[in-house]
Amino acid sequence: MNGQKNTVVLSLFLFITIFLFCYWSAPDLIPKTSPDSWGYLNLANNFNDEVSKIRPFFFPLLIKLCMNLSELYWQQLFSIIQIFFHAVICIFLFQLFLQLQLHKTISLWMTLIIGFNPSLVFYTSYVLADHLLAVLTTLAWICTINSVQNYRKNYKLNWYLILTAIFSGLAVVTKPIAILGILPLIFTFIIISKKSIYIIKPIILILIINFSFYLLWEKYKDEHNPATTFELLDSIEYSINMTAIRGGLVDYGIGTPLYNEIKRKALLDRAREFRIKISYTMDGNPEYWKFNKSLSWEIKNDKEFAKKILFNAPLKLFIYSISNWHAFFTKRCFGPGEGSFPYMPEIIRNYYTVGYALLYRPSLVIILIISFIILWRKQYFTLLISSGGILLYASLSVALLTPHGGEFPRYRVWVEYIMWFCALFPIGILVDNLILRFNKT
Repeated sequence: MNGQKNTVVLSLFLFITIFLFCYWSAPDLIPKTSPDSWGYLNLANNFNDEVSKIRPFFFPLLIKLCMNLSELYWQQLFSIIQIFFHAVICIFLFQLFLQLQLHKTISLWMTLIIGFNPSLVFYTSYVLADHLLAVLTTLAWICTINSVQNYRKNYKLNWYLILTAIFSGLAVVTKPIAILGILPLIFTFIIISKKSIYIIKPIILILIINFSFYLLWEKYKDEHNPATTFELLDSIEYSINMTAIRGGLVDYGIGTPLYNEIKRKALLDRAREFRIKISYTMDGNPEYWKFNKSLSWEIKNDKEFAKKILFNAPLKLFIYSISNWHAFFTKRCFGPGEGSFPYMPEIIRNYYTVGYALLYRPSLVIILIISFIILWRKQYFTLLISSGGILLYASLSVALLTPHGGEFPRYRVWVEYIMWFCALFPIGILVDNLILRFNKT
């Protein structure tokens, strides 16, 4: 009883500390916006808006809920809800550390490291769907781990399986990139359960629940605004076109509007010279950015050019897209924004910013590899397969669908909770062993 009470007290301490820290990062609680934010805001005001062609409903629904609760202070309410989600997820991660038999004090400090992560804190006060996607994906991942543990005891359907499907399905209607995110979780369930004849029905049920959210959203659009029906190239033609140009594949799109515009501006020779160079950080070519800014947004989203690239040079496009993959893990996070953490001493701010920058680079890749080795040796296969599968799916899909690595710090928020849980785990094991040895001497 004392142990349970102590855990509750520590969980409450974590929640309050992380919540107040996030509030300190943006005390006015006015969320930041970017060009993408306006699509979500428009959809929150009208679910039949044309932006519904590429934006699902769930994140705008959260915004609309805040607007309905308080028309005047909806922004502050929105930030409070996002901070609340962040603090709650950290509590769940703390509990998961304890399930892995790490000392409570170690688990506490590692959870605080995740809770104070600048990327996560930064996006709790942003009108973008990335943080909500991270929350839903992490909840689905945690439910998967618990569902497998419960299913192996009696091979019966449990609520964790249902919750896995619900959270994963809501992630799909938060950002479409998560549409196949359920597959690593189902793969985990199949591998760990080892009872193929018994898992067919649960898997069918999970898939039905998971994809029902997306299908219902598409059905709603068909009935209320057929013009917003999703097409294959919607929202990804820009990535295809810019990756092709960065790789010098411009001539494969001959005769298209984008190609003709490049030719009209006498930029063909420059475009033919572009090549994607492999580097540790995959920083953008300054000449490419000048070229990019010389073209209008509409022309850069030329679907005809994208179709020609996909038809004429699919392998080259894939190779150039995947060349960014490692930068998903090597890009450093964003630092605290302007006006954040008022009255924080400059020396503390520097330690905070530099400390996390070093955790991302060069530490992240190294400790992730060590973590997966430890998980394998300790036979934590559920955690290993589910975490590795989600990180692999997220990093590859972002690399393939993002035109350059400069956007990775934002899109990586999707799996920051899972990634840093895995990265910190070996450190927790090491510290735990050192404490045990010290107590024995």
